[in-house]
Amino acid sequence: MTVHDLWLKRGGAHTARHGVGKRWQVRWIDLDGKATSRTFSTKEEADFFDASVKVKKADGTLISADKKDVRLEEIWPAWLDSKAGIAEKSRKDYISKWNVHIRPAWGRRRVADIQDHQVIAWIAALTTMKGVPQGQEPRPVSGSQKKKIADMMSGLLTRAVKMKVIPANPLDGIAKPRVKPGERRYLNVEEIDAILAAAKTDEVKLMLEVLLKTGLRVGEAKGLKVKDLDVDRKRIAIRRDVDDLGRLDETKSRHHRDVPLSQLMTLLLEEAARDKTPEAWLLPDERGHVWTTARWRAIWDNLLIDAGLETTLKTHELRHTAVSMAIAGGADVYIVQRMCGHASATTTLNTYGHLWDGGLDRAAEAIETHLAAERKRIESQQARRAQRGRENGRGHLRLVR
Repeated sequence: MTVHDLWLKRGGAHTARHGVGKRWQVRWIDLDGKATSRTFSTKEEADFFDASVKVKKADGTLISADKKDVRLEEIWPAWLDSKAGIAEKSRKDYISKWNVHIRPAWGRRRVADIQDHQVIAWIAALTTMKGVPQGQEPRPVSGSQKKKIADMMSGLLTRAVKMKVIPANPLDGIAKPRVKPGERRYLNVEEIDAILAAAKTDEVKLMLEVLLKTGLRVGEAKGLKVKDLDVDRKRIAIRRDVDDLGRLDETKSRHHRDVPLSQLMTLLLEEAARDKTPEAWLLPDERGHVWTTARWRAIWDNLLIDAGLETTLKTHELRHTAVSMAIAGGADVYIVQRMCGHASATTTLNTYGHLWDGGLDRAAEAIETHLAAERKRIESQQARRAQRGRENGRGHLRLVR
């Protein structure tokens, strides 16, 4: 690897390209064994680049010339293949974000040219037409969706590093989009009774009962089969999910769990399972089929109207309501984590930690109670010492005649 003068030969004679183009050329063999070169206008530039190439070869970060032309769309298949173990719903979500947001903006870009400030500015300006009436302006993408897209971009670039397309991920260490705490709606007893009363069929009412009293995700409840019910242990096994079209899928966390049932819910589900095969749906629709999102959404929208509740309420709020009631009843973080199927107690606390605020009130009162008790104990000790002192003083008095 040396710096070559393209204008002069070793003896000082002019070359055929003397005075044409850049004069100085650095030639080297990259880590893949390929001969490559780069030209510069000045010898200082060439010498500096030559030194940097030697350093990069020494530490293994030198990228071959052909890899510098790799585009992000060429990294995408390898990155998606690396997610082979995820739930199908998550996989489809990744594909959607790639097709809608990432590919149009970055798919044809050379990976080596992607810079952190460009990605940050792009994420901040992301918009979507999802849920926007026709003819209106697009709305900004939510903070949680921006974070997911940012995570995908970072993951794609990390994959490029592993494929030795770039030496380092330009997004490493940058601040991720801030996700505002979600506004959750917790139904009160009157609202719960109203929505249950609005159910026009036994199948719909039983689905509502399960969601309100177990905290299952909607897809998990739809995917329950008769064999998942354990009457003796009063447990329901969560082993699968179903997608919007009612097709079987893995659970969101890919972990299985057992959820407790009350005695009443156990009896209701035992009745629903009677005379059914183990593989039959435990909570089918009115036709005996697995619930699809379209079918349930139509039922749900009518339920809200008939119950006199706001039509913006989502079915997922029943899960939040179930958790709020469990916490109000004294369930600790570990129990709620297992009930919800969260990956960690941190997730549970981040989502529902505010519902334990009653414990904060009790802690504050406990401090006051403790202080009062300590003061009373100290006063009692002081009174006893004073009493002993008086008794000892009387014992030393002598009668004077």
